[in-house]
Parts: sequence; structure tokens; C-alpha cells
Amino acid sequence: MLEGAGSTAGATLDPAQLMQDLAASDPRMAMLIQLMQAQRRQPADDIDAPNERDETILELRARLDAAEAQLARMTHIARQLRDAGRIASGRLGRLAAALGACGMCWGEDPGCRGCRGRGRPGMVRPDPEMRAQLFGAQSPVREASRQPH
Repeated sequence: MLEGAGSTAGATLDPAQLMQDLAASDPRMAMLIQLMQAQRRQPADDIDAPNERDETILELRARLDAAEAQLARMTHIARQLRDAGRIASGRLGRLAAALGACGMCWGEDPGCRGCRGRGRPGMVRPDPEMRAQLFGAQSPVREASRQPH
């Protein structure tokens, strides 16, 4: 049952409005409606109508195929970006732990739930295991400070 059909007894639905709503919500439906409207405009006794109709169908099919291919490419790119963002976020989180910083905002967001903007590097005790994984057994900062200038 369609929405609103039971709420107004005897109300008639406007087919043209339904077609417009469908066309606005789905590109495939818009192409189908466009094809149906083109067929309706063709006179029934016109000999060239089937050829024109076939050309219109082929053109619309080609446009739909191109749109679907573009959507597939964009979806692939979006997935790659999402995955790259997750990897980068993980790396930044590990680096923050190694440096004793907030892994969510690095101390730059006063509204941060984790540190309230106070989580700059060195604010908490760095994770020695993470530091060793990222920088080796000795921290580059410690080695630099031990060498004579």
C-alpha cells in the first residue's frame, strides 16, 4: 500500500507527480521515464518511429553504461581513500603513543574527549615498546643529545 493512501479516503494520486518523484530519486528511473515519454510522443503510424526509438534506446543505454562505469570508478577511489585514511590514522596513533601525545588530536582540540586539548607530545609517559618499534632501541632524540657538539 502506498504511503498516504489510507489517510485520505478517495484521494487520487497524480501519476505525473509520481513519475517526477521517481525520476528525481533514481537516475535509472529518470532514463526509463525519458524513454517512455519519447515513445509516447512518437506517432503510432510513423514508419521511422521504430528506428528513432531504437536509436534513443541505444543512446540512453550508452549513457547509463557510462554513468555506471563512472560510479564504479568513483566507488573504487572512495574505498582507496577510506583505506588510506585508516592506515594513516593508525600510524599517527602509534606515533602519538610513542611520543606521549593524544592519539586523537595531538593536543590541538580543546573539545577532545581524550585530553581536552592538553595532549601534546610529552604530556603523558611515552609507550616504550611503541617508541622502540618506531625509533629502534635508542630514541634518535636521546642519541643526538648524547653526541658532542
